[in-house]
Amino acid sequence: MRCTAEPTQADQGMKVSRPLKWRGLQARMTISYVLVTVISVFLLEILIFIALASVVSSAYTNALFPQVVGQVARQYALAAALQANGAALNPRSTFLPGQADSLLPFPDESHVLLPRGDTGTIPYTSARLPDSRPVMFGLLIEASSTVLTSSYPERYPNQAPVARLVPAHLKEISATLTNGTDAGGIETTPAGSACWVVVPVWGRDRNPIGAVFLQKPVVGPDGQLASNPPEIGKAALWGVIGGLVLLLILAPVGGIFGFMTTRRLVRRIRGLATATTAIAAGHHEQRVTVARRDEIGQLETRFNAMAEQLAESMKMRQDLAGENARLAERARIARELHDAISQHLFSLRMVVGGLERALPVESPLAPQIAALQEMAATMIREMRALLLELRPAQLEHLDLAEALEDLATAYRTRLGIAVTTYMSAAALPAPVEQVLLRIAQEALSNAARHAEATTIALELANQDNNILLTICDNGRGFDASTNKQGHGLGLHSMHERAQELGGTVVIESTPEQGTRIQVLLPHQPPEGAAAKGGH
Repeated sequence: MRCTAEPTQADQGMKVSRPLKWRGLQARMTISYVLVTVISVFLLEILIFIALASVVSSAYTNALFPQVVGQVARQYALAAALQANGAALNPRSTFLPGQADSLLPFPDESHVLLPRGDTGTIPYTSARLPDSRPVMFGLLIEASSTVLTSSYPERYPNQAPVARLVPAHLKEISATLTNGTDAGGIETTPAGSACWVVVPVWGRDRNPIGAVFLQKPVVGPDGQLASNPPEIGKAALWGVIGGLVLLLILAPVGGIFGFMTTRRLVRRIRGLATATTAIAAGHHEQRVTVARRDEIGQLETRFNAMAEQLAESMKMRQDLAGENARLAERARIARELHDAISQHLFSLRMVVGGLERALPVESPLAPQIAALQEMAATMIREMRALLLELRPAQLEHLDLAEALEDLATAYRTRLGIAVTTYMSAAALPAPVEQVLLRIAQEALSNAARHAEATTIALELANQDNNILLTICDNGRGFDASTNKQGHGLGLHSMHERAQELGGTVVIESTPEQGTRIQVLLPHQPPEGAAAKGGH
């Protein structure tokens, strides 16, 4: 009978312990889905933030920052053009703050030479700093490619040739002085990344009369040396806020998804646990439904196979216990017959023998005493045959051939019947040996008790993939088609035993001419018949 793993009302007294709802496998798997979702969103946000920061920072560094520096340089170039007389630069121009000819805007708004715009200024550095320290400096260059004035004279002195001070940008400076073209870019210096620009100083006739060279370290909006764009802080803030909102949305989704995807799996596992508990409680008919052909499905299939094997083993155990009980009862009956009835029959025979010897030969009671003596002898013979039939099979330490020889010896010594044996069979499975021994016991008992046989032949031989047992006797015989008494139950038992192992029994008998019984069994009985063979 196949049933589901859910407990029924008949399973009274069987309690299946279940884990608490929020401490079980489903709860832990659902929480793991939520954690995976949170971690995935967090990592995705970090990756997007890093990529965005890298892109924006690169764009700011390569495009926006040079434009900002160029705007400052143009303001200084405009201040230099206003100080010039139209044909040449003002020789008194300086980067020093507070001077009349300073290129820097004055605090007093009335002296500001520059229009309102970028308020960035070039600091004046009077002391020599290490080359590894980033410094912003500017140079006002004359048309002859010499420095007219410098904001960092200790490293870039006035009246020094440009070719000696900034040789890497000599080509761009020359092009600016000649054609009035702007130039700029990002370069790597011992102090780090720096942005440089060179812009022309225009005269009245729209010809360049000089140039302003400006170099500034690449810094962030906070003034620190970094490539952070001005809006990176806001982007980070909005990224954090967006990530939190995304987590609030996706975390419940992950939990619901985890709950829905694990519900069926956990239900199947609980079904297996319930069925296991039921089998442990003695409900060996319990089975589970194989829902899918996955790993859990394989476990369900193997569980059902295990349950089938366990049920079959328990049935075999019960059958074996019944067989042992029957054998014990047979042994008890044999002891009772031997100790009580057999002894009384022997005593009766002794008394009858004494009476026969005490009476005269011509006594009219002599025929009755002789008949009584013969009846007692017949009863003792049948009692001995019955005790041999009840004798348990000895196959624990003997093979079939040895057990048949032992049985034949018992009939020779106890009943005086001439029993001959011919054994040439190979080793056989235990169920086959048990059935053949039982049939041989039944046949010998019938020959001794009912047929009054004096000679019996036992033959055991192989025949292809079968084993053939033949029992012949010289007894009274009978008509197998009409005889219903004495032999009916024993012959029926022989047929049943043989059929359970897929064999046949053929009985040939003729009144007053003896009986021949042939039992044919396969060497390997059909699957499932092994447990029945010894009954």
